[in-house]
Amino acid sequence: MHNLTKIFSATLLIANTGFAWNSGLVQCDGLFLLDWRGSKASAKGCSASDSLQAGDWALGASVGKTRYHLGYRRDSDREKYSWNLKMGETLTTGHISLSRDFKFFGVDANINAHPAIGVSSRFHLPDSLLYAKASINAGLLELSGIRWHSDWEEDYVPTIDATYQSTVLAKSFSAGTKLLSHRLQGAFFYSETSPDIENQWGYAFSDSSDFWGTDFRYLYDGRNNKVQLSYTYLYADIRLFGLMRENGDEVSEKRFAYLPLGLDANLFQANFLHKFQDGDRFTARAVYGTLEINIPWESRRFYETLAPNRALKSSTLKTLSFSIFQRSFRVYGDIDGKILDAGLGYQWNLNVGRWHLLPKATLDGFYASYIAKLNMRKEKSGFFHIKHSTSTWQQEGYIVGALAGLGTELQSPSNAFFASFGMEQIIPLHFHTEKGPDKGPAEEPEPPDIPDTDEDITTEKNKGSSLAEKWDSFSSLVFRNGFALQIQAGFRF
Repeated sequence: MHNLTKIFSATLLIANTGFAWNSGLVQCDGLFLLDWRGSKASAKGCSASDSLQAGDWALGASVGKTRYHLGYRRDSDREKYSWNLKMGETLTTGHISLSRDFKFFGVDANINAHPAIGVSSRFHLPDSLLYAKASINAGLLELSGIRWHSDWEEDYVPTIDATYQSTVLAKSFSAGTKLLSHRLQGAFFYSETSPDIENQWGYAFSDSSDFWGTDFRYLYDGRNNKVQLSYTYLYADIRLFGLMRENGDEVSEKRFAYLPLGLDANLFQANFLHKFQDGDRFTARAVYGTLEINIPWESRRFYETLAPNRALKSSTLKTLSFSIFQRSFRVYGDIDGKILDAGLGYQWNLNVGRWHLLPKATLDGFYASYIAKLNMRKEKSGFFHIKHSTSTWQQEGYIVGALAGLGTELQSPSNAFFASFGMEQIIPLHFHTEKGPDKGPAEEPEPPDIPDTDEDITTEKNKGSSLAEKWDSFSSLVFRNGFALQIQAGFRF
């Protein structure tokens, strides 16, 4: 990794030594999504990038640091049921890209510090009357710093420190046509992940998944008006699993977690921009998206959602009797959600001497809702039978809010230098939930092939209220929840 950083830094230095066209950018971002009651989701980082072009050749490079932190806290009146789940690390990011243009086609290659490598080829007729692009990328996805910790120190598995690692292969193809100020294009993409845990010991997570989707866009680029309409569809078949791997006289591998997911997502977007004669700009946008998640019922042995006894080390298992820790859990159900967002923005073009100051303001209103029904079946194994019980958790709700943004950009007289600052804050206005009580039938000696969960469940409504009433001291959470910040500085010559 240190050698890659040297290469990226050297490329940035070379980029500033007399090529025909050059641009550079330094950027810092912060996303503080959640920090409330022990749960946290945030990311921040800085990067520097540079690109240059000489004739038909183009070279780009970047280097940066990113830090992310995800955490969830579960509190219970009983100590043995309280725990923390955390994941976070600092990543060194960077890439080098090289491209060459010919008369009717071009080629691109890039190397990332993940690590990953990708190549693509482009074809186009004069004036982009018809164009197409095909790409393939392969790399390694690795996450460390995954930690689960129980508040009950006498738990058989008080702490799980794990890593996640998978290989990724992604392919895409896009084609389009341009006629005057109109552009129409479509794309198809496919990717798959495969486990890569041969050298991982202890607790290891990975997945074997398939993703595919389509994207269609219409763009109008007029003198004073721009319009973009798009539709994106994504389908995913995800199979996540967790293993306990021990390297002794013989390799021991036990799967203690397995979670299959089916994901179906749709996203519609519309954007409009109008440029006034004085340089001011007016923007409008609308977004509508749906998400369906299905966790299918899985009855096979060794495919339980969670089997805690298999998370124990072999040395610990030998000290326990057969009846200890023979419980397992199977989770299945559906989660459906949708979101609607619409917003307006305005950017002013102010002259400060020969410099340009471009302050802007945006305001969005959004509505998001969800419906969830999850079932958890607890199984207890005996010598000759399995006892089980199933509980059901149901909840639906919605949130109404606003997204406010402020920012500004400063440009030099010849646009050779610019600096910008922007921030956005989510403002929840109304929150409503409707929850069904837990259902737990008595244990039965023989499990059915398909669990029966069609019984009517009465619901208990939670009347809609403002978040200020529902959450204590919510005003103190501003800038720590739903807040984003971006600072940029760059040059062009």
